[in-house]
Amino acid sequence: MRTLVYFFLSILIGILNTHAQEESDSKKTNNDISFSWDGDLSFSGNENMYFSTSDSDDTYKVRAKFPDRKTTKIRAYLKEELGQRNMKVSGTKELWKMEYSGDTGYEVKVDDGSLRIFVDKELVSSSLFNKLKMITKNIKNYTSGKSEEKHEEEKKKREEERLEREAEQLMREAERKIREAERLQREAVRLQREAEQKKNR
Repeated sequence: MRTLVYFFLSILIGILNTHAQEESDSKKTNNDISFSWDGDLSFSGNENMYFSTSDSDDTYKVRAKFPDRKTTKIRAYLKEELGQRNMKVSGTKELWKMEYSGDTGYEVKVDDGSLRIFVDKELVSSSLFNKLKMITKNIKNYTSGKSEEKHEEEKKKREEERLEREAEQLMREAERKIREAERLQREAVRLQREAEQKKNR
């Protein structure tokens, strides 16, 4: 009986792993923001690059410097995510700014090789703040050389680890049920033996 349970569990684990692989290949999570990578992710030693974030109780700030050749992709990405309604252009600078009763809710400024983001967390909604944080994360991954393939590999690894934990939990549950079945079998044998003893009296 124990061998039979392990056999079925092995089949179940194989099905779960196949399903996870298909899901990983066919769709992304709702929290992911699409970004097209250009594949040029190496930096020479003389290229000055940094990415600084400050997240306090009431404000969120980002200061970043990156190679100029990355700017075109970042500009296009910001236009895709933030639109052009609140956008202003001055020379090479592009600015997205949202105000609430004259106070700045958020400001995103991109220039050749640089990015500045300011968010007043007391003014903007939580959903907008989370979107700006996700935008920041994607741009940081892009400028620091973390490719989309690497991101997908990490997501797949987390899914595999989750499935392994679930499989281990199923194994423990199966072993518990086996022990319970063995106990019930012993109890049934005992009751049968008692019944036969009473019958023979």
